[in-house]
Amino acid sequence: MMGRMFPNTPVCSPGLSRDLVGVIRQMILAGDIAPGERLVLRDLQERFNVSVIPLREALRTLEAEGWVETLPRRGTRVSPVSLAELRDVYALRRLIEPPLSRQAATKQSRAASDRVTRAFQELERAAEGDAPTWLDAHREFHWSLLDVDLGAVSARTVRQLWSVSDRYVLLTAAAFRTDQPSRDHRSLHDAFIAGDGERLAAEWSLHLHVVEEEIVRNAQDSLA
Repeated sequence: MMGRMFPNTPVCSPGLSRDLVGVIRQMILAGDIAPGERLVLRDLQERFNVSVIPLREALRTLEAEGWVETLPRRGTRVSPVSLAELRDVYALRRLIEPPLSRQAATKQSRAASDRVTRAFQELERAAEGDAPTWLDAHREFHWSLLDVDLGAVSARTVRQLWSVSDRYVLLTAAAFRTDQPSRDHRSLHDAFIAGDGERLAAEWSLHLHVVEEEIVRNAQDSLA
């Protein structure tokens, strides 16, 4: 049982809050905590055997990332998924990511090309694994295509958008481990290796459109 909190309770290390953020985020992604479900501090304290301080810090971080929301007099809950949010995040991704990919392709090096190829091969292997493993590989492949002289603000913005869109991708993860997405990813890989920024940007924009429509088609009942 959790003990009482006293004024001289030591401040928890930042690392504990980061661990909690990762664990709760993964539980949301895995569906262990459903969209719209309330997050009760006392229940979470007992579940993770931690004090309230790192939990509150973790929930503030998750709220800033869009994973949870706090409503007046109703507490904190997992953010619901919605068609409006899905459309919004993919519209922003199409504005931001294709130009960044064009820039990355024109600045690519042998080391960057090798990293993209390794990430693509790992993504192909992950198609046979579980959804969280595939999602990690999927994110790493896309990141390898962008992370060539990527500025800090751009990196934070892209990661924030991915943090939101990951929830929607996992609603229909099986749909993205078939032949068509594999061909899309190979096209992205080949355009980068060729240093063809215009082609990569065009393929990227099309890929995002296809993914968005696939989510809508397969998860219509789950979207408010």
